[in-house]
Amino acid sequence: MKITVFPAALLVLSFSAGAAPQMCFDQAGHDYRIDPLLLMSISIKESKLKAAAINGSNRDGTEDVCGMQVNSSHYGKLKNFNITRERLLKDPCICVYTGAWVLAHNFRSYGKNWDSVGIYNTGPSKKLITRRKAYAEDIKNIYRVLLARKTLLAQRSPQNGENDRTGPASETAAMNSVQ
Repeated sequence: MKITVFPAALLVLSFSAGAAPQMCFDQAGHDYRIDPLLLMSISIKESKLKAAAINGSNRDGTEDVCGMQVNSSHYGKLKNFNITRERLLKDPCICVYTGAWVLAHNFRSYGKNWDSVGIYNTGPSKKLITRRKAYAEDIKNIYRVLLARKTLLAQRSPQNGENDRTGPASETAAMNSVQ
């Protein structure tokens, strides 16, 4: 399944490795209609926000790279967008966009729910359902902390809340009610 916003967004935005990391999460979230805090939650869990993170010890022989720990199983499709392993590791915004692309694909394929978030890490195998649920629960907990932090900061500084994009956040927030 091809998600067409990916190449257009990359061409229009022309992010560089020097772009502010928050801007990458915000813009990718906006373009894919995913709460940027959910994307950040995944990056925190996957790599502790380390842009050059590499995990080459997957049981199936694949590797995960960059702050979003994009799995090498996606390299074939990413090649169509001129995204390579090297670009994922060198450009944090490309990495975040790619992670958002993977998550958006999961949402389109499996529904906008916490199981789809878990599939980001485990894939759709029914054998991994326990691990998938545990991963989704970890992401949900990180996400809730980030949401609480955002709320507290907005209460301290009301003008920050006025400029906030609520579209993707409100869509993802609907997932919260799905336990």
